[in-house]
Amino acid sequence: MKPCEGGLRTVPGYSFSSIKAEIRYKDRLDFSLIASDTRCHCAGVFTTNKIFAAPVALCRERIGGPVKGILINATNANACTGDEGLRNARDLTAAVAGELGSEPESILMASTGIIGVQLPADKMRSAIPQLTGALSADNAGLIPLAIMTTDTIPKECAASFTTSRGEFHIAGTAKGAGMIAPNMATLLAFMITDAPVAKRDLDAVFMRCIDKSLNAITIDGDMSTNDSAFLLSPISDSPLSEEGDLEEFEAALRYVTEKLAELIVTDAEGATKLARITVTGAASEEDARLAARAIAESMLVKTAMFGKDPNWGRIACAAGYSGADITEEKLTIRIEDAVLFTKGAPTEKNLEHLMEILGRRSYTIHVDLGIGNGTATYMTSDLSYDYVKINAEYST
Repeated sequence: MKPCEGGLRTVPGYSFSSIKAEIRYKDRLDFSLIASDTRCHCAGVFTTNKIFAAPVALCRERIGGPVKGILINATNANACTGDEGLRNARDLTAAVAGELGSEPESILMASTGIIGVQLPADKMRSAIPQLTGALSADNAGLIPLAIMTTDTIPKECAASFTTSRGEFHIAGTAKGAGMIAPNMATLLAFMITDAPVAKRDLDAVFMRCIDKSLNAITIDGDMSTNDSAFLLSPISDSPLSEEGDLEEFEAALRYVTEKLAELIVTDAEGATKLARITVTGAASEEDARLAARAIAESMLVKTAMFGKDPNWGRIACAAGYSGADITEEKLTIRIEDAVLFTKGAPTEKNLEHLMEILGRRSYTIHVDLGIGNGTATYMTSDLSYDYVKINAEYST
């Protein structure tokens, strides 16, 4: 596996378009389409929120069948919009399918933006011929820009990998900067590959990679109504089946999902810090995840990160209430190489060195529970004044 420049454009067999449909605002890209040259298998992971958007309901119905494209809109979530919202999603995807000469069920949809407002369906429907007419591989770079909401940077990455049948590619783009919490992380993510992978293998590999990346990040502990991640792979009579080939595919996909996860947390609303919370020595992997997530979502830990406050007691406290098996006498905490607490006792620390670490843009907090072999890592951001400002003014 090796990283590639060029994002979505590096994967052959797909075309893209983004236009300004004025869904909520004027003069911004807000209506997009990713289309495959051939029918694809699609792996998908969606929010576990019991309040979920119309496009999520639509995709859950269609994800098991052949997929020709994904219709995407920004600035309006089409969530909490009732039967009308679902009808709009069906009508719009059917219109796209008609333009592409495909079955209505072959078009998925993803939306992001404000909750509780109906889509301007007539306006969007009239824009579909322009959207499909603009499809081109050269427009790949527009997709990361068009899906941004409070994001400050477009997010995409790509990798190539070599198999017994030659070289293949994977690329992805994502949006997300707030309302980020696991299961799944609050975002939209779109990944494509030219590698033909059987549906069962695609689903299994995708879920493993998501669990270690997009489901292991948190910004504010809030889960959205629209969280969706997709991976398209062309349907083939001879999919990759060699064990080594599938391992190479998984390594490349893991790189892409982890890189997108890192970009999301780096671009968190108002963030000035990124921290990896790595828990080792847990009784099980599940315990390690419980402890890592509790620390990563602690408001007190996150505000200490923002203030560069070396208050390791907040880390110990969060691990203690996480639900993981934990004993104070076995607990060790360090930030990078600065040991703060060892087997139940505080240690002498070089405050000058510690403050230098806390002033970095990113660092790792290590927590060893000293019990077993379970490990897990979560990524999180700090909580700043700007986060409050952004989210106090979102709908107005």
